[in-house]
Amino acid sequence: MEHHKVLWWSILSNALPVRSVIKKRFHIKDASCFLCGMGEETLEQLFLSCDVALHVWRASPWGIYPVCDTGIRMWDWIKFIWNLKHREIDTHEVFLYALIVVDSLWRTQNEKVYNNRHVDMNKCIDNICNSFADLHASLFASPALCWKDVWSPPPMDWIKLNCDVKVELQSMCIAVVARDYLSRVVGAHTSLLDFSDALCGEATTCCLAVSVAMDLGYKFVIVESDSRVVINALNGMDSQWTLENYVSFCNSYSSRFSSYKMTGNKTQHVEATLASIHTRNLWPEIELLVPLSPPF
Repeated sequence: MEHHKVLWWSILSNALPVRSVIKKRFHIKDASCFLCGMGEETLEQLFLSCDVALHVWRASPWGIYPVCDTGIRMWDWIKFIWNLKHREIDTHEVFLYALIVVDSLWRTQNEKVYNNRHVDMNKCIDNICNSFADLHASLFASPALCWKDVWSPPPMDWIKLNCDVKVELQSMCIAVVARDYLSRVVGAHTSLLDFSDALCGEATTCCLAVSVAMDLGYKFVIVESDSRVVINALNGMDSQWTLENYVSFCNSYSSRFSSYKMTGNKTQHVEATLASIHTRNLWPEIELLVPLSPPF
């Protein structure tokens, strides 16, 4: 973690040798960003407004990203992350993710400059997510009981639908798997979305889960997602204007169930990952509804 501290000190002290800084000291022909080639490479451009940076931030578990046409500075972004605590978001987790993002972007930039290595967006995002998971497990305490580490079946007569999203460069793949109290898979659905907003993608999977539950005919429903922000919004614990349409959709259909719960589970990533592999190999979207009679 020490090199992360040094990197952040260099950024906040304006001492990192980005091309705009080098240009002030030496004559260079081109000061444009090495990653996207758009605009002069400043700290804000490289870590916030670069096309690569924007996709990396959008892929975060919270779906946050800087609005770059507002003249945002690095200190502004840090203050924004810090103020997320007022929305009941663990800012320590967000700062850890930001730490890894900045380090990964700087490494990617160096690989491009010195080794002329192609920028693989999907690999970059996967590396960030894996690093975040590893560091999070070693630095933070176990999550609260309501955010379970392992999957458990629903009660008898209930159905549990686990949903997740896999974010790609220009699209996302969402997946829902439905299981009964015996852990049998009674339904599955995947779909490819032509946009790449992680937070909206998580909300869309919850809406898809509600639709799958209605198609299966169950009356007692649990929907599990790994997005704390989305679950809090759907449960009315937090207000997110970007999610209002999704919340309205779920609320409008929840009355059709005898009992309906939205819960969080941080371990349900495999469905969307596998679904993403299917779509990248041009497999058709999957819809499987097992013809089992609902147990009521």
